[in-house]
Amino acid sequence: MGMATAAPVMAQAGGEPADDVKITRYNDWEVRCPKSGPAQNDCEMTQLINGPDGNKPIMRVVMGYPPQIDSAAMIFILPLGTRLAPGVQLSVDGDQPRRFPFQICLEQGCRADFPIEDSLLAKMKRGSSANVTIVGPKGDQIDLAISLSGFTDANNAIAN
Repeated sequence: MGMATAAPVMAQAGGEPADDVKITRYNDWEVRCPKSGPAQNDCEMTQLINGPDGNKPIMRVVMGYPPQIDSAAMIFILPLGTRLAPGVQLSVDGDQPRRFPFQICLEQGCRADFPIEDSLLAKMKRGSSANVTIVGPKGDQIDLAISLSGFTDANNAIAN
């Protein structure tokens, strides 16, 4: 993913969506599409994940189909203070975790991009939950659950 796709995603990682974005909910996922552009591959699906205490969101997951690659890509935006060296781990329904690195940290948080190959996409469509593991500032492992409820419908809405 080049920086071209980084800007809109990072812009939407923050608070309220812009007026020119149409939002459709599919259970626990939100699909955001620009109202101005007709291109379906400009749409992305996103979910805000609360921290282990459940009180405030600490991670945003965004999935889209960037034109530069032939698969879906997931972007994880995590808070500043996350330990970067261990990277991010993703497992679906308790399978073997896949590990991937952080790309960049900006004011809004640290970002890790992960291409989603077809076999993983199929597993996520069938699954009930995915788990992201990061290492917090004190070296503690933090597990964040991503609901896959509505994942297939949201993915169908954005897939090209």
